[in-house]
Amino acid sequence: MCSDRDLCSQYHIGFMGITEHNLSSKATLKRDYLVDAARQLHVAQERDANEEYEAAFSHYKHGVELLLSGVTVDPSRERRDAVKRKISQYLKRAEEIFNCHLQRPLGNNAGAAEGYSSLRFRPIRLLSAAVENLKSCQVLQVIDKVQLVYDPTSGTKFILKSLMKSGRCGHGAVTIIPQSVPYMVELQKFYVGEDSLYLRLQHVPGGRLWGHLKKFQTLGADPEESTMSQTHSSISHRHTSDDSVHWVPESQVRLWGAQVILALDTLHQEGILCKDLNPRNLLLRDNGDVLLTYFGQWREVDRGCCPDAAEQLYVAPEVLGVGSVDEACDWWSLGALLYEMMCGQPLYKTLTPGVFNQMEIPFPEHLSVDAMSLLRALLDCDPNKRLGGGPGGAQRIKSHPFFKDIVWSKLL
Repeated sequence: MCSDRDLCSQYHIGFMGITEHNLSSKATLKRDYLVDAARQLHVAQERDANEEYEAAFSHYKHGVELLLSGVTVDPSRERRDAVKRKISQYLKRAEEIFNCHLQRPLGNNAGAAEGYSSLRFRPIRLLSAAVENLKSCQVLQVIDKVQLVYDPTSGTKFILKSLMKSGRCGHGAVTIIPQSVPYMVELQKFYVGEDSLYLRLQHVPGGRLWGHLKKFQTLGADPEESTMSQTHSSISHRHTSDDSVHWVPESQVRLWGAQVILALDTLHQEGILCKDLNPRNLLLRDNGDVLLTYFGQWREVDRGCCPDAAEQLYVAPEVLGVGSVDEACDWWSLGALLYEMMCGQPLYKTLTPGVFNQMEIPFPEHLSVDAMSLLRALLDCDPNKRLGGGPGGAQRIKSHPFFKDIVWSKLL
């Protein structure tokens, strides 16, 4: 690991944001080093955000050289201290960039995981923007862990989600930022800050699917023949006041399930595992389509499972265990979501003893044979036996009799 002094002499990363107040004529000459350094470092940070690390280092070097040449003779002690603090801060970032992106591992000529770019798709850099662009935006509402934001320059609303950097650079992970995934919200921009990544996401006014299920639920009748209730009263998709169970007709669940399958299949092809897909991740568009919230993978961000999702059995058993995890984990989550919609209550409330091999999953009488077959196959504790796991993957799910009426090509 390089020392601060070594990094300072080799890579010279610097400082932005020093302002001058009430400069004397003597200090005015010293102001130039701050202005010139700021210009260099502004470009450096843009290149850093775009993962153009070699170009970023070149500009960082010039910027810090300017700071070092001026800070030692700067007459303002306050400015000197501020510049030194920032130099130390950016030296830490320099070490991260060097170790993660520019230093190739010994014996690895390809450097696929540690090379100059951690992005699988280079055009994604067009989505990056300077974090300063967020300063003019206005927060309208805090929704759970995200913010609804208004952009006065475009007159549009968007969702802003922040991801805290881990500082460990992923240790072998790569950044994957999927685009054009069917039935998933769109990533419009991303901003790279010092401590966090900020995702600018498509705003879906309809909100979470689970908040609208009452409009689609039926009670105590053949779900394929029942007329959908159009009530706009508050959601009660698990139990009514008289403890009667509501469920969503299979015809509606079939369409939503197919849309989620297409989204998950595309994510899997690009190398993304959701792992904790749960009701918070499903949104409803005005046209009735379901959308996944955004899923991506950043090298600098450690992603853990949602504790609530794990406790409520939306997370596959193997994710919480010690074995390997693959695409099959998301098909368990899909099964848990479909079960809740078609059966009228969440899986964890029916499997009170917990999840174990050879468990019997209880089904209500109204469920069709095909629906029960699908849920049993998705909710298999063994990922190797689970529908969607192993050879065939998502195609085996698409071919299940439950989806026989789905014309997959029309959904794309």
